[in-house]
Amino acid sequence: MKVRNFLFFVMLATAVGFVSCKSDEIDEANVQFTLDQSSIDNLEFAQPVQISGTATSDQAITSLTFTGVKEVNGVYEAQGDEQEYDEVGTTTVDFDMEYFVDSKDITAIEVTAYVGKSTKKTYIQVGSVSGEAMGSAFVGQVVLKADSIVWNAENHPEVYTTPNTGAAATTPSFFSIHGVTIDGEVKHVLTGDEVRSVEGLNASFCFVNVLQNTANGAYIGSQRGYMFTNAWPSQLGGGTTGRQCDLYEIGGKSIRQDNIDTTQFKIIAGSWIGTDWNEERYKFVDSLFTVISDEATTESAKYKAFYLLGKIQERLDNATLGEADNPQSLGAVNYARRRTNAGTSGTNVMVENFRAGDYIILKNLKGGKLYYGIMQITQMQDDTSCLVDVEGVGQKLGQEETKQLFHKALILNVKVQTQL
Repeated sequence: MKVRNFLFFVMLATAVGFVSCKSDEIDEANVQFTLDQSSIDNLEFAQPVQISGTATSDQAITSLTFTGVKEVNGVYEAQGDEQEYDEVGTTTVDFDMEYFVDSKDITAIEVTAYVGKSTKKTYIQVGSVSGEAMGSAFVGQVVLKADSIVWNAENHPEVYTTPNTGAAATTPSFFSIHGVTIDGEVKHVLTGDEVRSVEGLNASFCFVNVLQNTANGAYIGSQRGYMFTNAWPSQLGGGTTGRQCDLYEIGGKSIRQDNIDTTQFKIIAGSWIGTDWNEERYKFVDSLFTVISDEATTESAKYKAFYLLGKIQERLDNATLGEADNPQSLGAVNYARRRTNAGTSGTNVMVENFRAGDYIILKNLKGGKLYYGIMQITQMQDDTSCLVDVEGVGQKLGQEETKQLFHKALILNVKVQTQL
C-alpha cells in the first residue's frame, strides 16, 4: 500500500511539474511586420533615424520597442538601450519611430512587438555606424536657495580676525550646467563652499536675492529681489548684484574667471505679461520642453535631449550658425531679474519679468562651443508680501521685507545640453 502511495505521489509531482513548465513557456506572438526599410547602409552615432512600417496582430499590441543589437555567433546581443514607441494598444500599429543611435557597435536594430506576455521580433540590418557624439544632456529637478551674506574677515572682521577665513557657505545657490566633481560625485547644484573649492570650475549661474553690497553692507537702491546671474566675478560682484561675499579668497581658494563657463538668459514669459508676449516663440519653447522627457538616465535619452535642445539654436539663434537669410538672434543677457527697478530708491516704475510656470532659455559657452537649455520655474517664493508703496512711483520691494526672501526654496525643471 505504501509503495502504491509513493508511486502515485511521484506520478502526480511529475504531472504537476510538466504542467508548470509548459505554463511558463511564452509562445511567439502572432505578429506580422512590414518594414519600409529592411537594411540601412550607414547610421550616424548619437543622431536620429526614422524607422517606419506596420506591425499587425490578431490581438492588441501592448508594446513596441527598438534596440540596437550586435550579432555574435548567430545570437543578437543588446548594445544600446531599449527605445519604446508610444502609440500602441491596437491590433495594427503604423509606426514612424525616431530611433536614436546610442551604440557604435550595432549590426542591426531589433524591433520587438509585445502581445501580452508573448513577443515577436524582426531585424533591420545595419552596415556601419560612423561619427561621434556632439554632447550629452542633464535633465532633472533642481532646488536652489538664495544665500544671505557669507561672513568673512573682510566684511565681518570683529569675528573673523584672520585674513582668508570666513563662515561656511552651505546654501545650494550655484548651478553647473556641465557638472562638477565633488568628492568623487558629479554635482550640478553647488554651495558657495563647493564652487570655491574647485575655484569656479564649470560654474554657470547663481540664484540670488539682491539686497546689499555684501562687502560694505550698503543697501542697493535701484534693484532688489530674486535674480539669476552668471558666475563671472564681475557679474557676482557688480553694483546691482551685490554678491561680493562669494568672491573672497578663503584658504587660498576663490572663484576664478578662467574656470567659469559663460551663461546667458532669455526669459520666455507666458501670456500674463500682456503686450510683450510672443505667442509663437512661447509655444515653440513650451512644445519643445514638453516633448523632452523629464528624465534622461539612459544614453539614448541623453542623446535625444541634446539633439532636441539643439532646435533652440536652429530656430531662435541661427545667426550663430551663419544663417544668411533672415538670421535670428536670441538676444540673451548675463542675468534674469524677477523684477526690474524694484529698489525703493529708484524712480522708474517696477516691472515684473517672470513668474512660476515661465521658461528661461539658457545659452552657454564652454570651450568655444555653444550649448542650449531650458529651465521652467516650477515653484518660487511669493514676493508680493514684500511689496511696499513708494509715493509718486508705485510699488517696490521693501528693504527690510526683502530679507524674508533668503533661504527660500526655488524649484526648477532643467533640461540642458552638456559636454560629454
